[in-house]
Amino acid sequence: MSKIGAATQKPSMNHNAPQHGSSVSNFKEIHIDEEVKIAVTLAFERFQYSDQKETEFPSSLTSTERAFIHRMAQSLGYISKSKGKGPNRFVTIRKKNETDNPQPTIPMTLSQNTFYFIRSLLQRFPVSKKERIDIQPNEKSGISVPAEPDNSYDKNRASGRLNNGIPMVPRRRSPSELDSFRCSLPVHEHQEEIIQIIKKNRVVLVLGETGSGKTTQIPQFLLDDCSKKGESCRIFCTQPRRLAAIAVADRVAAERGEGVGQTVGYHIRLESRVSPKTLLTFCTSGVLLRTLMTGDASLTTVTHVIVDEVHERDGLTDFLLTKMRDVLQKIPTIKLILSSAALDIDLFRQYFGSCPVIHLKGRHFEVKEFFLEDILRLTGFTRKDMRKYKEETEKKDREQKYLTEWCQAVQTSSVGQKQSTHATGFLPDSDCGTSGFKQNEKDTEQMEPWLRREMDSCISSIFLNEDQDSFIQLFNLILSESVNVDYMHSETGTTPLMAAAGRGFITQLEQLLSLGADINIKASNGWTALDFAEHFQQTDTVDLLKSSIPLGEVSNLNESALVQCDPEMSLEDQELLRLYHHSFDDQWVDLELIMNLLHNICSNTSDGAILIFLPGYDEIVELRDRILHDDKRFSGQSERYHVFTLHSDMQTQDQKKALKTSPPGVRKIILSTNIAETSITINDVVFVIDSGKVKEKSFDTLSNVSMLKTVWISKASALQRKGRAGRCRPGVCFHLFSRLRFNNMLEFQVPQLLRMPLQELCLQTKLLAPSSCPVAEFLAKAPQPPPTHAVRNAVQMLKKIDAMNQFEDLTDLGYHLADLPVEPNLGKMVLCAVVLKCLDPILTIACTLAYRDPFILPTQSSQKRAALSCRKRFTSNTFSDHMALLRAFQAWQKARSEGWERAFCEKNFLSQATMDMILGMRTQLLGQLRAIGFVRARGGCDIRDVNLNSENWAMVKAALVAGMYPNMVNFNKESSLKKLHFHPTSVLSQFQFKEKNQTRMAQALPTDWMIYDEMSRGHRMVTVRCCTLVTSITVAIFGGCSRLHSSALHEPAVQKTNENPLDDISDSETEDLSEIRIDDWLGFEMDREAAGLLSELRQKWQSLFIKRIRCPSKPWSQQDEAVIQTLVSVLGAEEQAAGLQQPTGIGQRPRPMPLEEGTRTSVKNPKNTPRLPTTSTTNERFCLTTASDLHQIQPHGQDEPSLSRYQFSDHPSSSISSCSATLDCQSDTVDHFFSRKQVVKPVCTQLACHQTLVRYFIMKSSNIRNLEISQQKGIWSTTPSNETKLTKAFLENSAIILIFSVQGSGHFQGYARMTSVVSQEESCHDWGLMELGGAFSVEWIHKENIPFQCTQHILNPWNDNKKVQISRDGQELEPQAGSQLLLLWEN
Repeated sequence: MSKIGAATQKPSMNHNAPQHGSSVSNFKEIHIDEEVKIAVTLAFERFQYSDQKETEFPSSLTSTERAFIHRMAQSLGYISKSKGKGPNRFVTIRKKNETDNPQPTIPMTLSQNTFYFIRSLLQRFPVSKKERIDIQPNEKSGISVPAEPDNSYDKNRASGRLNNGIPMVPRRRSPSELDSFRCSLPVHEHQEEIIQIIKKNRVVLVLGETGSGKTTQIPQFLLDDCSKKGESCRIFCTQPRRLAAIAVADRVAAERGEGVGQTVGYHIRLESRVSPKTLLTFCTSGVLLRTLMTGDASLTTVTHVIVDEVHERDGLTDFLLTKMRDVLQKIPTIKLILSSAALDIDLFRQYFGSCPVIHLKGRHFEVKEFFLEDILRLTGFTRKDMRKYKEETEKKDREQKYLTEWCQAVQTSSVGQKQSTHATGFLPDSDCGTSGFKQNEKDTEQMEPWLRREMDSCISSIFLNEDQDSFIQLFNLILSESVNVDYMHSETGTTPLMAAAGRGFITQLEQLLSLGADINIKASNGWTALDFAEHFQQTDTVDLLKSSIPLGEVSNLNESALVQCDPEMSLEDQELLRLYHHSFDDQWVDLELIMNLLHNICSNTSDGAILIFLPGYDEIVELRDRILHDDKRFSGQSERYHVFTLHSDMQTQDQKKALKTSPPGVRKIILSTNIAETSITINDVVFVIDSGKVKEKSFDTLSNVSMLKTVWISKASALQRKGRAGRCRPGVCFHLFSRLRFNNMLEFQVPQLLRMPLQELCLQTKLLAPSSCPVAEFLAKAPQPPPTHAVRNAVQMLKKIDAMNQFEDLTDLGYHLADLPVEPNLGKMVLCAVVLKCLDPILTIACTLAYRDPFILPTQSSQKRAALSCRKRFTSNTFSDHMALLRAFQAWQKARSEGWERAFCEKNFLSQATMDMILGMRTQLLGQLRAIGFVRARGGCDIRDVNLNSENWAMVKAALVAGMYPNMVNFNKESSLKKLHFHPTSVLSQFQFKEKNQTRMAQALPTDWMIYDEMSRGHRMVTVRCCTLVTSITVAIFGGCSRLHSSALHEPAVQKTNENPLDDISDSETEDLSEIRIDDWLGFEMDREAAGLLSELRQKWQSLFIKRIRCPSKPWSQQDEAVIQTLVSVLGAEEQAAGLQQPTGIGQRPRPMPLEEGTRTSVKNPKNTPRLPTTSTTNERFCLTTASDLHQIQPHGQDEPSLSRYQFSDHPSSSISSCSATLDCQSDTVDHFFSRKQVVKPVCTQLACHQTLVRYFIMKSSNIRNLEISQQKGIWSTTPSNETKLTKAFLENSAIILIFSVQGSGHFQGYARMTSVVSQEESCHDWGLMELGGAFSVEWIHKENIPFQCTQHILNPWNDNKKVQISRDGQELEPQAGSQLLLLWEN
């Protein structure tokens, strides 16, 4: 149910880890006081969730504090700007406003090859009346029923839905060794009270402290009560996470003395263990919601629904509660129990109507708490930056001491005796607490020493001696020597304005103000000029200064009101925290401190597992690598530690390992996200290290962009994490934040419903709400409903991508998008890829866009250039950042299969954690495509079929356009480029730097259209990132909705019958221009015939897409195949005309990399003629041989010489065989057409390709001598049974690869290609071979030995998943396993 991400609404992609932290961003660290940081953060939170469009921060902030505000605004996607000077220096924050401006009609021309391909298709398959009807918009509300009743969307299918069942009387529990433990839980003594309250009320709130036993025991109380009284029951209990549902089900089943799947079971997405006898099912919120989508009747057989961990307020839980409140009114027998350790009681009592609350205490094992100041004191932790800051602080103290002496001297009237001490070495500190225009250190250092001495002397004389004459020299220096009017005394930080204010010199004060002196600058003691005047009771001066403060200066940042300070904090702790926060930016997670604390725990205690809460997988991986590899304190004693990771996207079995107790003498260290915060219990955990951070997704409804950011947890979460320690014995919790931070944390996390993109939720709403209920009306019933404009924007976006019609009814596409675990835009992209048969590359790109950019941008400029160079190298000269994402992932997969992925990531500036996550997301998404019928196990639409065009980059880009729309830019005109900037990480940014003239830049790019993933709007420019250039025809065919308004449709173009129809087209005939409109935003202008042809091709595609979405399992017709083949040819022709290259090796997995087969002039059956590129490279995962070898490897022919039938080319521009036309006609017909037209045909359109399958066989030899003879003579022989198998495969036009191994050698000795059928005419003994049967020719490709140790990771699914070295003679390898094995010789 939960979506991974979105194309236009996606997490921010800034990734750059500082040396001591683990989060990723390209921001420079900013060190400010924690109190100010907390106050600014709270102010931003209020602004974020309010309807305000703009807010201001006051001028009393320092430049460093303003920099922090600018950075935070940027991270949240807001526009920030500093305005004014001196006392008028404000920071204004503004929310972005996304608007879609109508675009003019854009001219477009088609190549002659494109004309030919479209005409050929329409001659064979004209647009039918049914196809025209399919793409017409619905004229009335209501979900239309597809024409084929067997293909309509089935709400009752089993995908992710709880099984039907009937209530039964539970069987009595069996005795268990855990019974005594159950009786010791605090909840046990309240058993009867809980049962009675639930019986008497429809809704019950259970507020149980951590360790009370509420999660495992309350469902059992209900089971036991029903069993005792002979009453039937059926209970659903939701958990916020998959791991929690599984772990709790395991535990409850064990406590009842039975296995999971009997009375107690679980059901999560794509995995379940239930049976007809299951009466208590633990499931995720998404699974229960999916069950409710089949109708309210799905819960008529359910007696109790328990929603656990309600305090987390994830979007699906709030959504579930909204639906459950409606269900309670319709099904009077159902009971709802809401359970949590920390619950907003008032909110839920008001929502459900004064329901009773059950309070439960937790187990009383003491858990000691240590906060950041305690940890710093306990461990003595320090770093170089802390020592540096301490020295700076000591210097400040000296300055403050001097200033205090000045003030005391004035107050004690010792002016005559007190003389100033001139500066000898102290310069004002760069962060000395000043505000507004701080003194510029660089300018001060550049001042000549005599100037500094003179200025110091003037200021001290005025302040200490009330020497008005010194003002004469001071003004002279300011005006004639260009000294800053806000010059600060070297020892005290006092400015001329402060000295004049303190001594009451009104005239000079006015002069200084007229010169622009800053009222808000602070001296070393934190005083402003106004503070000095008030301290020395200079009444007239105070009035003057107050009157000079602008009336508009109203602070939105009242620290005293926002920050709850801790009055009991000792001066020592305050100093420790100040040192720490000025040496480390706490927006990161301090892994260095965690390692220090971890070592302290392990050194001073002998046992007890350690649970470390981290915000995300990046931090988990980095900390794991430090423990296992980098830190010698741990890596040198690896046998003493077991490190486990817990993350929601991990495999279930891997997660379960962390729950098991480690053997004696081995310390268990668990690195976890907040998945371990609730519900699951790791019994041996004694120590908890709480980073205080969590990854949280937030969405800006105005800019339509969402970000995955690291934020502070709530107090409720901090208490939950503390409760993980000491579940079975006393424990210790270390919080890596101060008591001050804890006191100012939110009580509860902001509900996800208020900060998530609502497209997915709107889709689910249409499945849950009554058909007549608008989306906004249903969501308004939520406990805390989302803003109305956010819902409206989400519905509008769903209409744009054809998931909803104009009446807010779900289309067939909308139903399927609701099934996929990605945001709707990406879901449409993936489904288009299925229909276009280029699924695998899109799977990788979609999951990367859904999660985040895997590339890391270092801080050092030299490394930054190297990182950008790596990214550019992955783009393969395709003008595409999406290609870089795809290539990088494929190269990482190859490195992973060879066991050096970590070094690969370091070399190429990639995040290993992100790559792991993308791999897991791909698996999940592919699994769901299988579950809903778009990818089948065998036959049509199997994994090979949906990847037939995966090698065709033009087709991949077509799917990208369909999914990214409307995120596209046309920069045909100079005006559109003036404000458009490419993000520095984009491969297209190089053109912006090379061509300063925008017109020349547009000319340097091969096409006028670009799709992008993310757009940032600034004050004067727009920045786009993750871009790809596409052709106009790709936009015209695949952009917009499937159903078009009638004005966009043209009558079929009349086919010309004259000898040369091109002669009828004249550039001067402007009256023949016509327009094809995609939607209100986008239209193209071209000649009338081209518009008609293009419109009908678009109709063909859209009709096919609607048909496949409506009936994904229906067999493909000849017309369907012809449409796809025409799209391949048309897109390829336009790409070639634009000069865009066709890369190779992009469709590597899961389809094995086939051998390249040349072109053929006639293809009888276009349905079975997938096309592949004509070149390959050595770095491709399933590449058979090196590029040079490809010229030697040609599929065998039977009727014609192979060289006449097949062509190979290394030139990129000619490697577009996947663009070839597949026509049901003889070669002379094609040649005759082109000869009449006198059109020069590109290589890709001359001939049609035929796919060559690669099959891999293991050949065992009894001795090495046989292989030596084979390599010398180019022949081989095998057993009669193998002969039959190989001959059959060879005659089926397959390329046969033989991989040789001498029995008992422990090596593979190389591989060869079979080049002839087996011949019995000559005996093998003539060549000295001692095998059986006849001989056949082989061509050896590699003769090097590969030890079996290098092939341990390669398993053969066609041999019971055994390792490839465990193969009998003649064993065939699954193609992916075979290609992986061959790769070992390439490296």
